[in-house]
Amino acid sequence: MVRELRQNLAKCRKVILDENLDLKTRERWTQLYNNTSQILNQLLKDRQMRDWEKRLREIEKHRGIPGRTVRHQIPPEPEMAKPEK
Repeated sequence: MVRELRQNLAKCRKVILDENLDLKTRERWTQLYNNTSQILNQLLKDRQMRDWEKRLREIEKHRGIPGRTVRHQIPPEPEMAKPEK
């Protein structure tokens, strides 16, 4: 998912910087770029939060501290749709 979003960002950037395209087209691609980057940033933040919570739970378990880690309700990453043949 992250790889696909990054590839999409690269394609958007290429189109945005193409001076041969009209301004309206480049503006639409700029909006797509912005939306994609927001989604990617949120996805990475959610992943980081899950990693931090996991590490904290491991530390608490190792030190014998009762679980104090607050589990945030972060939705799991969506499964990628498999392409039809």
